[in-house]
Amino acid sequence: MNNSRYYHFIFIFMLVLFSLNYFSAKIASGGALKNISYAFMLGTILLSLPHFFRKASGFVLPVQIISFSVVFSILMAYISWGQQLSYSVSTIPYLIWFSFFFLLHKKYPIELIERVVMIFGVAYIVLYLFQFLHSDTVYFGFREEFVEDRGIVRILFPGAGVFFLAFFIAINKSLEKNAYKWFYIGFVLMGVGVTLLQVTRQSIGLVAVILLFHYGRKASMAMKVGVVALFVVGIIYLQGSDIYKGLAETQKETVSEGDKYIRVIAGEYFINDFSPNIMSRIFGNGLPNNTSSYGAFTTYLEDVYGFYLSDVGIIGVYVMFGIFAVLSYLYIFYKSFRMRVPEKYYYLKYYTCLLLVTSLTSDAVYSINFMITNVFVLYIFQYLYEYEQQMKWLQKVTAEQELQTVS
Repeated sequence: MNNSRYYHFIFIFMLVLFSLNYFSAKIASGGALKNISYAFMLGTILLSLPHFFRKASGFVLPVQIISFSVVFSILMAYISWGQQLSYSVSTIPYLIWFSFFFLLHKKYPIELIERVVMIFGVAYIVLYLFQFLHSDTVYFGFREEFVEDRGIVRILFPGAGVFFLAFFIAINKSLEKNAYKWFYIGFVLMGVGVTLLQVTRQSIGLVAVILLFHYGRKASMAMKVGVVALFVVGIIYLQGSDIYKGLAETQKETVSEGDKYIRVIAGEYFINDFSPNIMSRIFGNGLPNNTSSYGAFTTYLEDVYGFYLSDVGIIGVYVMFGIFAVLSYLYIFYKSFRMRVPEKYYYLKYYTCLLLVTSLTSDAVYSINFMITNVFVLYIFQYLYEYEQQMKWLQKVTAEQELQTVS
């Protein structure tokens, strides 16, 4: 690895590490480690600013709008809720959207980003299993994310964005001819196990559909039989397990609640009653800092009514960052599914599908646990888009030159 690629690798590695705040490790929840991560992110944002105003093609415009919406929401939190501007430091992790423009300026190789994501994907699985085996002590994340629920100690381990993106990359590469084929197959198997242990219905269902779709299309007959056999064995095992019973009971409760389902009630409240004025209904209310009066009110809603912004997905984007950010996300979903990409990059589609499926019930669209991988996915989409446009331009120029030669 030459010096340039080495420094690029270090930068991307540190960007992921600090954006995830070391997988929300307890030892990094304050002090020097947290300050280092915030300083690095702020430096990256400042480096990205000169490249913010570029031609609005492909995915550039929606990312510009989302980035601006996050910045403007700092002012809206002050206007609408009296949250002092000094609290805006907590918004820095959400401003990592700006790194999209620095990545485009530097043209970081896609393979480099994939490699770093896979490294953190492996780290996620190792650290999750460590935390799962030591669930009596919180080493990563927060105690409220450790729940004796659905027949198991359910740990919503922080940093899920790198896990899912690495998982989808591994699915893609497990069918390609490469020296690490069996590593990717092993990662897929471990990823399925971790997904089942986290007992999240949408994730389990989506992973099952994507696996069947991907391997059903391209795999050899032996691998297709293996995948089907794995699902059959898994279903037989789960039917007799506490996990299956817990999932079934939760599903029954959700169906029986109907329109009284707490997420529905919370969504209606945040849309209709939360914003104090017309400006905040358009431009958002800003990110609540837990130590401000605004943050105290959102904590009150969580503790008393069970209304969590993180439970209402893209409605949370609307509440904090406004209607234009929501429209930008909708455009991103539309553009990403409409755009054709080479088969080896199908993981981009799978990841975007995950965001769309969970966009009403989780905070994956804006959470710091997903933020940096959201940026990476859109960067790769834009990289491929610009490459395609360049190829079209070259073909046009070549055709014109050939026409002039003939003439």
